[in-house]
Amino acid sequence: MPEAADESDPKAIETARRVLRSASSVAVLTGAGISTDSGIPDFRGPNGVWTRNPEAEKRSTIQHYLADPQVRRDAWQIRLESDMFTASPNDGHRALVDLERSGRLHTLVTQNIDGLHVIAGSSPDNVVEIHGTVHRWECVDCGARGPMEEALDRVRAGDPDPPCLICGGIMKSATIMFGQSLVAADL
Repeated sequence: MPEAADESDPKAIETARRVLRSASSVAVLTGAGISTDSGIPDFRGPNGVWTRNPEAEKRSTIQHYLADPQVRRDAWQIRLESDMFTASPNDGHRALVDLERSGRLHTLVTQNIDGLHVIAGSSPDNVVEIHGTVHRWECVDCGARGPMEEALDRVRAGDPDPPCLICGGIMKSATIMFGQSLVAADL
């Protein structure tokens, strides 16, 4: 396989097209770059969330999240305003749907937590969200899960750090945070 090159290099683009056209089975790995055209900022780039506000990284570290109720309250407020819940898929997401529909996309592994691949039309059976999804919450104590919108409704109603309704434990987005291991079943 050819080495990655500058995305604006016409030769590299044509080489990638040729390789994809000739492939009968393709596995794809995507990261933050595919969703930036949908208005979702990356985390580490020059204008990334953590680059602009290094303190924001605490909200993504499990130890800080569990130990500090203020970190959790801040995280829930940020979720209320997150672009990830209103963003639309872009041409990159749609191109991968086309590749899947052609029968050649075997697996799509994404580091993104925005759910845009599935929203674009990729089959959930073919998509591995290796870092989880913001569209669901999970309890760190009992493992319960549910739609994120339910938890956000509770925050909007005045609960700044909603506990799990099953066990009273700490809830978070169903995403992998720093200090957590990837889900073995996804590997």
